[in-house]
Amino acid sequence: MKLRSRIGLTLGMLLSSLALAVPNSASAAALACDNFGCDGHDPNIQSWDSGPVTPHGPYDLGNSFSYELRWGKTDGDQYSWGRFKYISGSGAQDWSVYVQRCTKDHSTCYWRLGLKEGGASGWTAKVPDTANFYQTRTPMYYNPSTHEMRACVENPSGRQYCTPWY
Repeated sequence: MKLRSRIGLTLGMLLSSLALAVPNSASAAALACDNFGCDGHDPNIQSWDSGPVTPHGPYDLGNSFSYELRWGKTDGDQYSWGRFKYISGSGAQDWSVYVQRCTKDHSTCYWRLGLKEGGASGWTAKVPDTANFYQTRTPMYYNPSTHEMRACVENPSGRQYCTPWY
């Protein structure tokens, strides 16, 4: 009996591990979103009720760098994310893009949500109809009416540039 229990336990652990290793269906299809439950998901695979649009930006940083805050509404909820645009070979891998979310009174804030380095695998795409421009995006984060968000980029020396709050 002990051997059976041990084999069953081992088999159960193996199957659980395999289930965790299977890619999330979000990588293949849009998710049904519910408030903070979609925090951290890829906005590029989402289906949108309205948007996505750019309420703030793009802001020019010089040297072919710019950043913006993106916004969209899905399943009746609002989400925001940041996007960093740059030219190939510009050293963008030394920059970071992320979003910040706070309650309207700023009593509770999250400062570096979705941090991605320029060129991050799976979060970077070529800008359509350009020779060699790319953009790296952050994941999307819930932006209810009780909160506000902004997108930020950070250069190699640690200087932060942020959009206005939205």
